[in-house]
Amino acid sequence: MGVAQIKNRVQTVLGVIDSESLGITSIHEHLLADLSIFFMEPEEASARELAHQPLSLENLYFVRYNCNYNLDNLRMTDENLAVKEAMRFKLAGGSSIVEMSSIGLARDPLGLARISRATGLNVIMGTGFYLGVSQSPETLAMTEEEMTKLLIKEITEGVGHTGIKAGVIGEVGVMAPIEDFERRSLRASAAAQQETGVMINVHPSHPIVQEDLVLENVEILKKAGAILDRVVISHMDCMEFSMDIIHTLLDSGCCVEYDTFGIEGLYTPYFGHHQNTPTDKQRILDIMQLIDEGYISQVTIASDRCNKYLLTAYGGGGYEHILRNDVPLMRTLGMKGKHIQMLLIENPKRLLTISK
Repeated sequence: MGVAQIKNRVQTVLGVIDSESLGITSIHEHLLADLSIFFMEPEEASARELAHQPLSLENLYFVRYNCNYNLDNLRMTDENLAVKEAMRFKLAGGSSIVEMSSIGLARDPLGLARISRATGLNVIMGTGFYLGVSQSPETLAMTEEEMTKLLIKEITEGVGHTGIKAGVIGEVGVMAPIEDFERRSLRASAAAQQETGVMINVHPSHPIVQEDLVLENVEILKKAGAILDRVVISHMDCMEFSMDIIHTLLDSGCCVEYDTFGIEGLYTPYFGHHQNTPTDKQRILDIMQLIDEGYISQVTIASDRCNKYLLTAYGGGGYEHILRNDVPLMRTLGMKGKHIQMLLIENPKRLLTISK
């Protein structure tokens, strides 16, 4: 199916659907992925014992504060568990999940198709390249033109020989400092977006290293011709971006994403840097400030379930967390129903509807 046939529609792992069928959408999640690239071997002998244990109630407290120090926690490879967890999202009222496990995170198109069939959820799969550190030597050697062609193929023809097509470009990973491969990846993403009309989601450079690097991420996309009002910059909350940077991103035309709802007050390591995650109340208050400033159409929310400890089977809030816990809190804090609907339905629908 060519680009013309998917215009003004949404491309899922089971085929093209009308955008009105999306319903409540979580726009940034992981159902099947291997994030063991983040694994950090602890120095202490006792911690190394914990690092190689299966995730359990006994080591959950350790893992919550050291999520990258347990290998099992980083491997979301159980398809049956993914079905159960995704079904809880559906029973809570959800209809669609955007699966952001891009190239480098053990993406599983056939597995995602099976999950979609088993649950009845719309699953939209990402293409694009994750962080350079997650890539094979063969991928790292690709030229920008080769990268662009691959992204377009995965959207228009499918991934490999599966016939299963991506519906978004993302999440596109960028380190701090930005690696040359990641610069090529951003430019290839922009070129593929021009050709196909799909949205781009960026896992941005970490502000702890240099706060304005995210602006360079966006500038690379802009110079390469990206459609900035269809670019979403992830992790505004867990990466502690300042409100000045967030305003600059919004004024550039990009969308910003608060996508770690349910991860509260944990100081988790990320490539040697700790992330101070806010409470969900603070996330909501920050979003309400942006709403008051007129930015509601440029804000997206999700819970980015990328570790096992975040699933309900291991004591987390699961994919249902926002619907079960945060929507009531939004109402309690005074967020208007029309704005909640925009965050859950209208904004994802606009971004996921292919515009080319």
